[in-house]
Amino acid sequence: MPHTRKSFITALAILLLFPLLFMPQSTSAAASSTEKQTSKTNTKIIYLTFDDGPTAHTGQLLDILDQYNVKATFFMLGPQMEKYQQSTKRIVNEGHGLGLHGVTHVPSQFYKSAYSGLKEMQQANESLNKVAGVKTSLVRTPYGSKPYLKPAYRDVLLGQGGFHLWDWNVDSLDWKYKKDHQKVYDNVMSQVHNVKNKGVTPVVLMHDQEATLKVLPKVLKTLKAEGYQFEILKKNVLPVNFWKDKR
Repeated sequence: MPHTRKSFITALAILLLFPLLFMPQSTSAAASSTEKQTSKTNTKIIYLTFDDGPTAHTGQLLDILDQYNVKATFFMLGPQMEKYQQSTKRIVNEGHGLGLHGVTHVPSQFYKSAYSGLKEMQQANESLNKVAGVKTSLVRTPYGSKPYLKPAYRDVLLGQGGFHLWDWNVDSLDWKYKKDHQKVYDNVMSQVHNVKNKGVTPVVLMHDQEATLKVLPKVLKTLKAEGYQFEILKKNVLPVNFWKDKR
């Protein structure tokens, strides 16, 4: 009987202690999982984009991006890709995002019909493939998709063409204030903060031009100091455009 009672007490103690043996590990795992989710939620993503290139200044632009370990997305014109082939190849080889901006950059030609824009993007894609051996489905239409890219035009470009339409939510206006670098800087930072405060990921519009080289280092330095992580646009990223067209 004493032996039976001793065995019973031992078994009872084991039963009481058994859950406690796993509690610290379980709590730790839960904390770790919560920490990872919080970290992912708090990640400050930003997309930096450049239109109208490549140009004679693309090499310097890429040097600056490389200096700050930043990747951007380039919406390029067909003739420019063929003219500046080395820069086009470098953009591809260094892992930047690839987008198309058409051929003419003339509204009266690009938006002449529902199919004129599609043909320009297809032609630009052929130029990209010819020069660098790759293609892309990301497009940004000249001067943005509103108001020129009518619904019927979008249906052709995105439906029949299978492209993904991108505009922006942060306009640097670097094309307008080419000599006022502080104005460009202020435009970027104020709009980035405004967009981020609304819980939206910033998509910054800049241009592949000489004037932008003067302000870009300051913009990158500040954004990195604020904890932003630069990523490139891809076909699996939900498009940001003025029409809110998610295709």
